[in-house]
Amino acid sequence: MAVSISLKDRLKQALLFMTAALMALMVIGALYFTSTYDRSSAEQTLRLKHKIVEQTLASYLVRAESEMRFIVQDLAMRDYDIGQALDLLFSHHDILFTGGLDFFYIDWKDDFHAMDPRARLFTQADFQPLLAEGQISRWVSVVTEDDATLLMYKKKILSSEMEGLGFLYGFISLNDNLTLGNELLSSAQVMAVRLFDESNNRLLLEEASSDTNASSVPMLSYAFQLDSAVQGAFRLEIEQAENLLSDSLRVALPLLLFVALSLLAFYWLLNIYIKKLLFVPLEKTIYRRESTQPLFDELQPIQEQSNHYRAAIKAKDDQFSLLSESVHSAIIFSNEVAELQVLNTEAKEIFPEAERSRTLFDFLPISCHQIIQETLKGAVGRSFELTIDRLGRIYQWKAFSYHNEFGYRGILLVGRNVTLETSLKWQLDQLQPLSSAIEKKVDAQTLQQELEYLTQLPSTIQTQQFQGWLSLTLSVLEDIGRPDEMAHGVILGDVLIAESAKVMTAMGVEANRALLDIALPVSLKTIEVDNKVTALLRLLFMMVMSNDMAERRLSIQMKGNELEFVAMHDMATRELFIWMVKTLASHLGAQYKILRNNALQFNLPVVESEQDHTAISLSEEPATADKLVAWIANDYPNSALIHAALVRLGCKVKDFVSADSFFTQSTTMVKFDVILIGCDQDLEGQHKMTKALQVKHDRTELPIVWVNSTPLQTLDEQVFHLFGCPFDYSLHQVVVQALQRDGIMPLYHPERGSSWIMVGGSRVTKAIWYSELEKQQITTQWLSDLSGFDLVLPYHSDAVIVFLEPQPKTQLAQLHNRFPEARLFAIQDWPDKPDTVPLYNVSSPHSGDKIKQFVRHVVR
Repeated sequence: MAVSISLKDRLKQALLFMTAALMALMVIGALYFTSTYDRSSAEQTLRLKHKIVEQTLASYLVRAESEMRFIVQDLAMRDYDIGQALDLLFSHHDILFTGGLDFFYIDWKDDFHAMDPRARLFTQADFQPLLAEGQISRWVSVVTEDDATLLMYKKKILSSEMEGLGFLYGFISLNDNLTLGNELLSSAQVMAVRLFDESNNRLLLEEASSDTNASSVPMLSYAFQLDSAVQGAFRLEIEQAENLLSDSLRVALPLLLFVALSLLAFYWLLNIYIKKLLFVPLEKTIYRRESTQPLFDELQPIQEQSNHYRAAIKAKDDQFSLLSESVHSAIIFSNEVAELQVLNTEAKEIFPEAERSRTLFDFLPISCHQIIQETLKGAVGRSFELTIDRLGRIYQWKAFSYHNEFGYRGILLVGRNVTLETSLKWQLDQLQPLSSAIEKKVDAQTLQQELEYLTQLPSTIQTQQFQGWLSLTLSVLEDIGRPDEMAHGVILGDVLIAESAKVMTAMGVEANRALLDIALPVSLKTIEVDNKVTALLRLLFMMVMSNDMAERRLSIQMKGNELEFVAMHDMATRELFIWMVKTLASHLGAQYKILRNNALQFNLPVVESEQDHTAISLSEEPATADKLVAWIANDYPNSALIHAALVRLGCKVKDFVSADSFFTQSTTMVKFDVILIGCDQDLEGQHKMTKALQVKHDRTELPIVWVNSTPLQTLDEQVFHLFGCPFDYSLHQVVVQALQRDGIMPLYHPERGSSWIMVGGSRVTKAIWYSELEKQQITTQWLSDLSGFDLVLPYHSDAVIVFLEPQPKTQLAQLHNRFPEARLFAIQDWPDKPDTVPLYNVSSPHSGDKIKQFVRHVVR
């Protein structure tokens, strides 16, 4: 996208640039002429200093040569012994310590050598290889093995008879030679001196003044070929500090400062006048664009062109709106960050919530978010399908990426209504023959992967569960491979009960936490079912019941003419089940997809039978409405699920945590229509409570329903059983069957002899008395107070009534008047206790022995 440019800023920048350029030119001109004059003068001075330094160096070499001649004459005239020459030289001649030579070397003709001991102060190298480079009466530069730079002078030693005795070699060290460096620097008062050997391309000498800071002080340098006694091509370079601010420049500085201030003032005034005369009228013209008469004649073409473009854009917008409404497709435009821009009428009808949304991700399903993101990155050929359940339509969407007017990539979504095409395709698929044998067969590698996975299961589950899992898998594969059977109308709830019970029986404890979420009206639907549908239900129950990664839940709901199954599972990487789901979807003309939480959503088109009208009437007026149901949970998991289902069926539910809480209940209700006894592992307690109720009421056909979380090996024919996963329909069916039997009156028993009625008391007190009286084989009834005694005592007029806590005097008088044969006992005294209630004091805490003594007192 092109970046906008400010004309005002551009003009300011141009003026500022011109002012700065003019100022810079003036300063540069002044600096140039001043520096040219100063540099010319400095160069002339530097040439003169170069001559002085050159003469100083030549003088130093001459002094060294004189010292060499002196040593040679001394050696030739005095005729020293060869071994004592050095000692005698240093003892007789002080000039050796003050001369120009740093050290010397004597090479006698008889291969005897004498080396000045000062030589080891400058180098540790062997001198023999260096001597070959010497030239008689010429200075040559040499470099030793340890990088010592030397000037060497060779002179022949002749006797008085002019006979050659050997050679004398004199050396001047150029490494840190303070004497030579000092003389060179001080001779012409320069800052630095360098001596280059151009023939060997090396630096021989470099000395600088100690107060020189090369990094901060600009320097002037002058180099010229050295004309001296040194053999070879040498260049002598000197440096001198450059004076930046000359006297002439100091004189020109005030004038330059005045010119700079004048130019800045001119720039400021020019900006003010340009803004007042040009940009203010231009802004007025822009904001008064609706005016027919332009403010300036120069701007009239711009305004006319703008009006023309505006009219053309409006015409194109109208044409696009007309086109988007006539193509019979849903069209959605969004920008580079998926923000909504344009929706046509059909798109608004499909997604009414889009007007309240900011981006595509706010109202489109999660399943198509990845496609949108890929299209934003430039992917082509992306498409997806969406089923609009509210409208009963299926749309095929294609995503196109394009570059908008700003240069960013946007998205165009075009949705075509393919409901009719999909419906016809499904019908054609039903008319086509069965799939080929290749499509029916399971891929061998897929089956092998599943078997490898199952080989690890016996280490964590029981063998029975492992065998059951294999048998269920084989049964589903069998149903897939068999030809489609004749479909017949079956109530959906019955099919779910049968298939869930089948899977639970095979898998055992693996299924004890599976939840089936389906409303009763949906369960009562009568649909056409064949072997493929039952295989699908069995497969979904297997996937849910074996799930260890998430909640074990299968949700079923009716959407239009489709059943939507949502199964929580952890089989996303098990290809066998993916293949079975895909194959069943192909056979049944269904659709499936994997949701974001890894759940499987399966949409199955169903055909409802005409017998469904009876089921609908049953769902509107369930036979369980206003029935009193006792729910004894015991150790059953998800007891709240059973309670909630009973409430949805219209039952009045009274919850009990165990059999003891049921038998020690304090209630005034007449009877329970149905009693549900839950059980997970405590089968003995379930049998024991059922037997106690049968003995107590002296009949075996009681409205008792067993609710077990795991399948029973042996069923009790005297009670009703809830098979499969508990849900509203299965619970409704078993409760309706139990309602065919007479209800249970907890406060009634037909046994001969007196009965005991316990009134009041805390839960702990009730539990202690109930346990001890049960050991004495005494049947008891429990009341919280005497408010409902007239409902109980007509059946037990001669009962033994024990008051575990104080009771009102008026109710006790009414009880004695109506039922004089009843025997009353109090185990504690209270102030207004009537005389008709004898006291047998059972002190707290109540123990078994105290209760036994009380029983003997009563029954004797």
